[in-house]
Amino acid sequence: MLMKVYMSKRTIYIVKSNLAYYPPCMSQIRMIHDLGADIEVWFGSSKDSAKEILSQEGIPYVELVDPRGSASGMLDVLINWKSFRDAVKKRLKTIGSNDVLLWFGTAETAMPMIGALGDFEYVVSALELYDDIPAKKRLLGKLCRNARAVTACEITRAYIMRSWWGLDKVPYVFPNKPYGSKLEKNLPLTCDETRRIIDDLGGREFVIYQGILQNEECVAEIAKALADLDGRYPLVLMGIDRNGMAPRIKQIFGDTLYYESIPAPRHLEVTSRAHIGVVFYDGSNLNKAFCAPNKIYEYSSFGMPMIANRIPGLLNTVGAAGCAECVDLRADKIADAIDAIDKDYERYSEAARSFFERTDNISVMCELLKDVDAV
Repeated sequence: MLMKVYMSKRTIYIVKSNLAYYPPCMSQIRMIHDLGADIEVWFGSSKDSAKEILSQEGIPYVELVDPRGSASGMLDVLINWKSFRDAVKKRLKTIGSNDVLLWFGTAETAMPMIGALGDFEYVVSALELYDDIPAKKRLLGKLCRNARAVTACEITRAYIMRSWWGLDKVPYVFPNKPYGSKLEKNLPLTCDETRRIIDDLGGREFVIYQGILQNEECVAEIAKALADLDGRYPLVLMGIDRNGMAPRIKQIFGDTLYYESIPAPRHLEVTSRAHIGVVFYDGSNLNKAFCAPNKIYEYSSFGMPMIANRIPGLLNTVGAAGCAECVDLRADKIADAIDAIDKDYERYSEAARSFFERTDNISVMCELLKDVDAV
């Protein structure tokens, strides 16, 4: 039984585009609701999977506007920002600023609202640092300095943000741990997409890499390692393949299976059956070096050992927890890591479960809600 948090204000949680794409936002929404706070969700667009969760849990929502794709390039971004800004402003005119707390679930949601918030108090959740996009970094800094509270999803990022923007306190840290779902091995298959994938695999254990498919040279090394291990496990690539790399990876390792992105949380029906999960970032900027991937919590929730590369955001989390082999992403090193995991699988698996359980986002949310409601 969760302790309830009394709040004098209603929370309006806002996400500009594609709510279902942001599991951290869905987790925050569900925590706020389960802690007893009055919450309503506004979003520009979303897949049905997120809408179904909100409806099932009695969380009211409003679908605003999302004209993405009506133009190309920067014009499309500007049209989207203006349309969203106008839609939110119109709804805010019907609400007293003393009655609500606005909560922007992503920086991309908050940025279009600069100069349009008047006396409304708000929270900003920053899922990225934007250290490689100076204009967005400046906009985000201005928003964070004026926010009632700021959240980050990794502790080093939180300290970087405080230093960059002179914030009064370190942002609250919410690692990207899923909330509210029953996470156990072999989740029930609830849709044709996931049933088809599991049928394709025919009961075989597999190595999975999920998310946006990028850094092809690294994925190629994983394929080479599995080929060198005589096809011990098939390789499942699941996510958005913008550059069409999957066919080239299959040429390296014939037992590679590619599946397009499945809306969260249904993708976990496949993930829950994997043997080893792969996670890596190139570390080319601060945002990537101090990464905060959903994957490490999705993998660990199933007691799944991981192969990761040697960057701070992974060395200091799954590496330090003993649930991942953090290695240079070369075929020989990856093959050695798979061998090490297989020889002591249960130890890695228990370490993964422990890593998942130690992350307590509910306590952080309780603290934040009490702080923002304090006079």
